[in-house]
Amino acid sequence: MRTRVAPSVSAAACVLVTLAVVAGVTACNDDGRVLRPSRADQTGTVSVPSTSTIAADGFVDAGFDQGLDGAGDGAGEEGVEEGVEETVEGSFPAATDAAAPVLTAAFAEGAVIGQRFTCDGENVSPPLGWTAAPTGTIEIAITMTDLDAPGFVHWAMAGIDPLSTALGEGVVPEFAIVGLNGTGAAAYTGPCPPSGTHRYQFTVHFLAQQTELSDGTAGADLLAAIDGATFAFASVTGTYSRG
Repeated sequence: MRTRVAPSVSAAACVLVTLAVVAGVTACNDDGRVLRPSRADQTGTVSVPSTSTIAADGFVDAGFDQGLDGAGDGAGEEGVEEGVEETVEGSFPAATDAAAPVLTAAFAEGAVIGQRFTCDGENVSPPLGWTAAPTGTIEIAITMTDLDAPGFVHWAMAGIDPLSTALGEGVVPEFAIVGLNGTGAAAYTGPCPPSGTHRYQFTVHFLAQQTELSDGTAGADLLAAIDGATFAFASVTGTYSRG
């Protein structure tokens, strides 16, 4: 199910559960699916707050105070640890803004992804929200990667308006380009592990240049283009189990 709307509509349509997420300003692995390790000549800090709402200095607050039907089955959310804060020294290109970007989703960091967003449900992309793009962003991209099966393309979308700060459920913004997923469709395809529990990482990428690819391009090619143009990003990871 895919609906195309203008960027301003997608930003207004998003209704999210706010929770803290891991955010960093760096690039991804060369294949576009795993984040690159730090370089010795780069410095930066990523904080993982323990609060359920994040307001990052220098950015628009990505929190949302409305409920979301089908946002999660609740089974995996009770075990989310609270009161933990960790600061990690990372490697980032020179950033012009005071704080790292933040991404929020319809599930908590490390919690179960709602069935609606998986192959066992409606298989629609979850709503996402993020802080305002750092200065220098030409376009925004969104990816979803199975950290336990990185060879399968779940979601790669670029060409999103750099002024956007949200993406509604199942929405493909006007002028966005979507790469072919592992099923051969230019669309999102949700968590669907053959068995056991897999971890799924959703990432918003801030690109310093246009990807210059067309809608329906090979997913691996779009992921590589996104990787090569990313200068800042923010991620949130959820889990899903089958079998």
